[in-house]
Amino acid sequence: MPFEPFKWQLEYLKKYYTVMHLQDVMQKIQHGEVLPDNTAVITFDDGFKNNYSVAYPLLQQLNLPATIFLVTDMIGTDRLIWSDELYMLLLETKVKRIDLRDFGLGIFDLSTGSKLQTFNIIGDKLKALKHDDKNDMISYIKKSLSAETAGTTSYADNFKLLSWEEIKLMDQGGLIHWGAHTCTHEILSNLDDNALNDEIRNSCARISQYNQKLLFAYPNGRKQDFDGRAKAILKQLNVLCSLTTVSGLNSCSQDPYELKRIKIGHDTTRHRFKLLCSGVIC
Repeated sequence: MPFEPFKWQLEYLKKYYTVMHLQDVMQKIQHGEVLPDNTAVITFDDGFKNNYSVAYPLLQQLNLPATIFLVTDMIGTDRLIWSDELYMLLLETKVKRIDLRDFGLGIFDLSTGSKLQTFNIIGDKLKALKHDDKNDMISYIKKSLSAETAGTTSYADNFKLLSWEEIKLMDQGGLIHWGAHTCTHEILSNLDDNALNDEIRNSCARISQYNQKLLFAYPNGRKQDFDGRAKAILKQLNVLCSLTTVSGLNSCSQDPYELKRIKIGHDTTRHRFKLLCSGVIC
């Protein structure tokens, strides 16, 4: 089964950990209450459609709570997050080369099986750019690559986002909590004050109809992807906590606006999964 690793990971958490809602964990910490031994939290970023079609049935089967952080302006639309769209274009294009020297990079050969490496190089460059410069480069890449694509939808299907109806259906059972992940998945540290304010406040306002307490996750989530401005707005909104992608476990004294996480994928081996969850490695 293609989702067997994910199922095994959930079963392992069910057996050896006390899996709780993120909101409940943070409120217990705020109130000075003792958490159960081996407390764990399950989270998903972006709000991909497979959260509903794949993850939710397994979470229901095992009665495991989780929090999904939504890119609110893209939910219920055909839009793709820019990094996912770039990945799809690179893998599907028939174009043999792309010249990005005007953007401080080189000429990339797209016919040698090195598309993933190319994606990583271009993606890292884009993540470091300010909003307008990033969009200019993305527009150029899209124009260069989308003229000749393989014409398939296999990759696009993997990146489709949830509908609000699917969110409503998952919300009814109480097993899933929701968090804000900005409106359009912009890296917050690259935005001016007004844009940053809108991305956080508007996404939180959209999520506030679901949760008793607001939860947030930084897009991309590295230390350089958010700053004191973002944390100040989150505190003003009384957001309970915010998650990074910095790898590691959290103590009760951890800054609630810089919570760490453990990244798990379908290719994470069982031994590595156990070591990551235990904190032996990070």
